[in-house]
Amino acid sequence: MMKQVLCTVFVSSVIFSQASPILAISIEQVPNPRRTNATWVSDTANILSSDTETRLNRMISELEAKNGSEIAVVTVPETAPSASPKEFATKLFNHWGIGKRGKNNGVLFLISKGDRRVEIETGTGLVTVLPNSKVSSITALTAVMRYNSSN
Repeated sequence: MMKQVLCTVFVSSVIFSQASPILAISIEQVPNPRRTNATWVSDTANILSSDTETRLNRMISELEAKNGSEIAVVTVPETAPSASPKEFATKLFNHWGIGKRGKNNGVLFLISKGDRRVEIETGTGLVTVLPNSKVSSITALTAVMRYNSSN
């Protein structure tokens, strides 16, 4: 699981160093990759290379086959009109129903380019594997990487 987490943190550090116009997107406008093409990545901010998307989809598919966990990686230009990136992530996580029914074993990695934020939403079934303290550490590491890349 940490391999996927670290890959996502790396991807987010690359994202924040690129400049592009910011456009608001609603939760309903974010295409669910599980429904559209049976993958795990939805790059509405157009910041991931096709190679990165392929690698993420392969790693997440292998993890899902191994233990049933579902991980969605989503990039958005910004999270407006939601009140905050956290609210956007929570609503998207619930809207898509990430994780197996009854197991609540889903994770959403949301990268909001315009907000310069990474949010991680986890289902209750993964709290022992990815507790809030670990999520906070990953988010803090991402913030440090953003700061270092901007200097």
